[in-house]
Amino acid sequence: MLRSLTVMILLIAAAVLRADPTPPIMPAVTDTPLPPPVTLPAPEATAEAPTGPLTADEAARLALRRQPSLTVAQMNVVAAQGRSRQARADLYPSVTLTTGYTDPLVSSSSNASNEFSAGANVRQLLFDDQRASSLARQAGAQEESARAGFTRAQADLVLLVKQAFYGYAQQQRQVAVQEANLRNRRAHLAQARARVQAGIGLPIDVVRAETAVAEAVLGLNLAQTNAAVARVTLAQLLGLDPRTPLEIAEDAEPAPTTDDFAALQAQALARRPELSQAQATLRAADYAARAAHAANSPRVMGTVGMGLRGPSFPPSNETLTLGVALEWAAFDGGNLAGRLDEARAQQVAAQAQVATATLAVAASVSQAYLNATTAEQRILTADAQVANAGEAVRLAEGRYAAGLGTFLDVLDAQAALVTAQTNSINARSAVNQARAALAHAIHADPALAPDAP
Repeated sequence: MLRSLTVMILLIAAAVLRADPTPPIMPAVTDTPLPPPVTLPAPEATAEAPTGPLTADEAARLALRRQPSLTVAQMNVVAAQGRSRQARADLYPSVTLTTGYTDPLVSSSSNASNEFSAGANVRQLLFDDQRASSLARQAGAQEESARAGFTRAQADLVLLVKQAFYGYAQQQRQVAVQEANLRNRRAHLAQARARVQAGIGLPIDVVRAETAVAEAVLGLNLAQTNAAVARVTLAQLLGLDPRTPLEIAEDAEPAPTTDDFAALQAQALARRPELSQAQATLRAADYAARAAHAANSPRVMGTVGMGLRGPSFPPSNETLTLGVALEWAAFDGGNLAGRLDEARAQQVAAQAQVATATLAVAASVSQAYLNATTAEQRILTADAQVANAGEAVRLAEGRYAAGLGTFLDVLDAQAALVTAQTNSINARSAVNQARAALAHAIHADPALAPDAP
């Protein structure tokens, strides 16, 4: 009995060995197409459009020349200059010229006749308890405040441009990472197909590989869109048509000249235009208060006049006059008290603005310093992560090719590599943006234009 069973098993085994191998079964999967990147039609070429790769500083200088938003701050300076000239005009002599002709159409006097006249009158403020000079100094301080505001607008624009520049560079690098990821995913799909066709692979691996390809296509498409949007944002800040093609150079923001936080903060407090603007506004409030105190003080005006009169032209009767006028508002119904209250309130508000600006500057330097230092530390970690993830991909692919590992190991290792590369790109972009913010915080960006408009 035992012998018969043994013979039967041997016959079945021989039949199995002589049978043809089962043909591979390829799963029904749908290939994922790669859509072309969405592009915008290029605008007409302009003289200011860059023709070569832009560095971050070049982009900032281009924005300072072309960005229309700076015109508002620049015109504020021009308007302040006009108000300052108007205020100073009260301190200088004014000259009035007059001429006329009189024809008495109806008169009861027999001596009435036609008369020509001409005259010149010079008027000069002699005394007003320094009210006019205080108003002139107030206007001058307001002009300084407007200039500092223009400098602040320039510095803010440079920071925005550099953040957009490094953001665009970051998105371009993400596109490169996603393109490499798609190539790797397609290679994994080809490997999975080959193993199934050889009868040593699992059909489910092909499905998983095709799904990974689809995810890579979506990731690349999203990265391309993000890069295009970042380019539009940068072109807008540069004052160019948002459709303008831009090519940027591989650039890195320089590190600050010192890592001494106390020195950086002292530099910021000495240079930041926000503080200069607030301090100029405070000086203007002080001069306004001085002018308000003298609002009802006596005003003494001196005049010198010269006139010509006569029935013929040019008239021959000459006159010369000298005069002194006194103006004094003895009662104003509370106008002076109201002006003084307003002036004191403006002084207190301006003092609070100086304190607020000082705190804001100190906080911005602190935040920028912390962000820059932390971002620099992240680069070391990100580089190590990329190296380890790349080694993990190599090992997982080798084990899968040798039949010792699973395809899921390959997929997971490749996903970890993309994450590590993304983290590395983000870390480097964060360093550049944080350094740009620190240069802005201490007002030391080399791309800044002169303070004067």
